[in-house]
Amino acid sequence: MNRTLPPPIRLNARHKGALYGIVLALWTSGVLWLLFHYFLRVAGEFGDTPHPLENWWLRLHGLMAFAALVAIGSVLPTHARRAWQLKKNRRTGLTMKLYLLWLALTGYALYYFLSESNEAWLPWAHWIAGLALPLLGVLHIRIGRRRKSRRPLRETTQAA
Repeated sequence: MNRTLPPPIRLNARHKGALYGIVLALWTSGVLWLLFHYFLRVAGEFGDTPHPLENWWLRLHGLMAFAALVAIGSVLPTHARRAWQLKKNRRTGLTMKLYLLWLALTGYALYYFLSESNEAWLPWAHWIAGLALPLLGVLHIRIGRRRKSRRPLRETTQAA
C-alpha cells in the first residue's frame, strides 16, 4: 500500500537556515539602527545629525521585515499546523505567533501612523519586543526539543 506520510514538524536544513538567516538579518539591522540612531550621531554645523548609515540600516530592516513575513508564512502551513495537530509545543508556538504579529503591527504603525500622540510609547513597544525576540525563539526551540525527547508513558508500558 502506497501511503503518504504526514509532513514532519521539524524544518529541513535549508528551510531552517533561510528562516534563521532572515531573522538574524532582521534583528541585527534593527539593533544597528538603534545604535546608529541613539549612540553614533555625527557632529554637524548645527549640532548632532543622523549618521549617514542610519537610514541604510532602517531600509535593510524594512526589507528584512518583508522577507521575515514570507519566511514566517512558509512555516505556518507545515511546521505550525502539524505541531498544532499533534498538540506539541502549543503554548510557545502560539506565543511566537502573537509576538510576531505584535512586531509586524507595531512596525507597520511606526512607518505609517507615528504621530505626537503615540511617539512616546509606540517605538518602545516595538524595540523592546524586537530586542527580546531571540530569547523567545530560543525558548520555543528548546521547549520543543525537550518535549520531543520525552517518551509518552503509554508507549513504554505497551511495549512491556
